[in-house]
Amino acid sequence: MGGQEVTRFPGTVALEDDRVPVTVGLDGEKISLVAGDVPIGEWPAGEYLVIDLGEGTFVIEAEDESLSFHPDDPGGFARSLGGSPAATVSRVAEAPSDTIEIRESPPPKPATLVGFYALVVITAALGIWAFLTLI
Repeated sequence: MGGQEVTRFPGTVALEDDRVPVTVGLDGEKISLVAGDVPIGEWPAGEYLVIDLGEGTFVIEAEDESLSFHPDDPGGFARSLGGSPAATVSRVAEAPSDTIEIRESPPPKPATLVGFYALVVITAALGIWAFLTLI
């Protein structure tokens, strides 16, 4: 790798109702997350997103997961992100509180469509049969 020095930021992540102590490591090529001596994950540049929610809270998104990170030194963490081309920082503190992110789902698979239409045809046929038996 580039031999860059890793800057470490102790803090906590919010998991349900608990706060777990962690350390986030940043360098120009990756971000890593460690709880005590247990590695939680490591993601290379371009595979993670850091969102600054303001008031010392950051959301780290990677692999379709999100963690709310509260560094002990929020200013230092924010400055470190600003100097790292690997991290994408998005500031959303000014976004309205009623904003909802809507993501488009992938199109259904052909087998799902065939199954759906087969079910529609069978249901319609049973409905017609039931109606005819009542006449």
